[in-house]
Amino acid sequence: MRFRNILMAAAAASVLFAGARKVISPETSAGNDVVDVVATITLAEDEVAQKLGADPGKGVVLLEVRIIPKTDQPLRVSPDDFILLAHDDGERAKPFEPSEIAGNGALVLSSATEGTVKKTSSSIGLGGMVGGGGGASPGNSKVTTLSSKMDTKSQGNDKLLEALKAKQLPEKESVQPVEGYLYFPLDGKHKLKDLAVLYRGPAGRLNLEFQH
Repeated sequence: MRFRNILMAAAAASVLFAGARKVISPETSAGNDVVDVVATITLAEDEVAQKLGADPGKGVVLLEVRIIPKTDQPLRVSPDDFILLAHDDGERAKPFEPSEIAGNGALVLSSATEGTVKKTSSSIGLGGMVGGGGGASPGNSKVTTLSSKMDTKSQGNDKLLEALKAKQLPEKESVQPVEGYLYFPLDGKHKLKDLAVLYRGPAGRLNLEFQH
């Protein structure tokens, strides 16, 4: 009888431990009384290229977004409603426009690691990219920041530009679900558990974490 009780206690502890474990998934969602947002992220360059049908190059991650209005009032939807956040270094990025990736004079990304600085500092480059310590804990450390410049010699990539425009999340008002792709710059290597999508739109503020 005592042995059975020990087994039952061990089984209960196992269930509790399993329930406490974090789940990491490339798909995440969040919602409120006005909207539900579902997002799936693709980090690998070859998988991004496969979904687009053209390769946007390194430093671009793909976010598939579905926005579901929950009222009878039209909801304004825009790519600018979203921010990609890296918890590990505080990097925040707004999505690229297709022309910034594949148009004439497309942006060229570069990164640089500054010396010892306060993590509360930040710098802003083109395309809404923010590097530095936004959201990170205070302290002294080396910070990697994103910068970008126009490549005046770039002739663009018409096939890629067409694919990006065709699949981009549209900017519109709707009472029906709206879906599409967002293209974010992401510097360096980040684990999925350290990333999050922030919705900051007319329907409120939602944080979509990839680790639950």
